[in-house]
Amino acid sequence: MHERMIRAIRVVELLAICLLLGQALLYGTAEALEESSEEQLIGWRGETYSGQQPPPAVSDPEVGWIETISWAPRAFIYHNFLAPEECDHLISLAKPKLERSQVVGPPNQTIDPIRTSFSASIGYGATPIVKSIEERISRWTHLPISHQEPMEVLRYVHGQKYDAHWDWFDKSEYNEREGNRLATVLMYLSDVPRSAGGETAFPLGVPIDEARQGVEGRGYSECAGRSGIAVRPRKGDVLLFWDLEPDGQQPDRHNLHASCPTFAGGTKWTATKWIHNRPLIPG
Repeated sequence: MHERMIRAIRVVELLAICLLLGQALLYGTAEALEESSEEQLIGWRGETYSGQQPPPAVSDPEVGWIETISWAPRAFIYHNFLAPEECDHLISLAKPKLERSQVVGPPNQTIDPIRTSFSASIGYGATPIVKSIEERISRWTHLPISHQEPMEVLRYVHGQKYDAHWDWFDKSEYNEREGNRLATVLMYLSDVPRSAGGETAFPLGVPIDEARQGVEGRGYSECAGRSGIAVRPRKGDVLLFWDLEPDGQQPDRHNLHASCPTFAGGTKWTATKWIHNRPLIPG
């Protein structure tokens, strides 16, 4: 038994080294190796908590804490990541610029009935609050701001939705210089009543704990009830899921996801940061 434990520890240590080397290559520097005392992959050091309530150490429900909801796909919720005032600020920036959302497809973006929301793009560091959020996302994901796309704020009302899709690109849809989408950070800027739907659904997702995190018998909308995992919008929460496998190259097909229709009585506001495996902006 003792020898098996030693072998298991050595395997874990080897995996940790591989992860550190992989991140060093992603950044193009030795910085990740120099910061080996920090967690290099969300969930690696067990800072996440699997469960529907905050961990026992968190007595204040408004304190931020991270919940692991799935390893297939790798998906996590950072509860209370955003302050209510930050959510309201992003909505106020987007309202004057809202236009019909488009989908990415060769050769350009286009309007498609699978995506019926309205959205607005917010430039890098557009305000001190936007800059602060971008920096915090970078610290959480361990990926530099230069790999982030500009923030996109979305509004869903009156049955608007985004049917099941992947965020990563096929080879025909991206250029080698910009690489592929590595991770998606989805920020919930408003609450949505349960009766109004609007969940983020993962049809192929496998929950960590089926009894507590599965969709069966938990009052989800018809769209979300057909999924393996569903996340209800909660103002201030942020959902992170990885679009590519841990090698940073191969797509993870488990992260097929949809924004379920938002029905009467509910308005869903979200903000999205897509993060690439290569830098998009200099610096």
